[in-house]
Amino acid sequence: MLLGILIFFILLILFIRSPWGQNIIVDRLVSYITNKTNTVIEVDRLFITFGGDISLEGLYMEDKNGDTLIYSRSLEADIPILPILQGEGFRINSLDWEGGRANIKRQDTIAGFNFQ
Repeated sequence: MLLGILIFFILLILFIRSPWGQNIIVDRLVSYITNKTNTVIEVDRLFITFGGDISLEGLYMEDKNGDTLIYSRSLEADIPILPILQGEGFRINSLDWEGGRANIKRQDTIAGFNFQ
């Protein structure tokens, strides 16, 4: 039984580390977020390591009006996983973002100001 659990975890790790497995995870995640927000989200490629390195290529998000909300040609980040698992919060050690564009508009309804 212990051998079966060990083999299961090894297969799970191989699945998560493989491009095929990560494509399945990304497709499910994008589909979930798209259905929840009713907006278009596209990701060309995403690779995540257990150490916390994330490589994202071709991120595109639309707002509810169909305008580009965020576009990124390439994004690489080093996010330590251990502090997240220990409940210490989320931090980014390094970030390299190429070809990024964000169109964010926020209207402050309390003070009556419109920030763009």
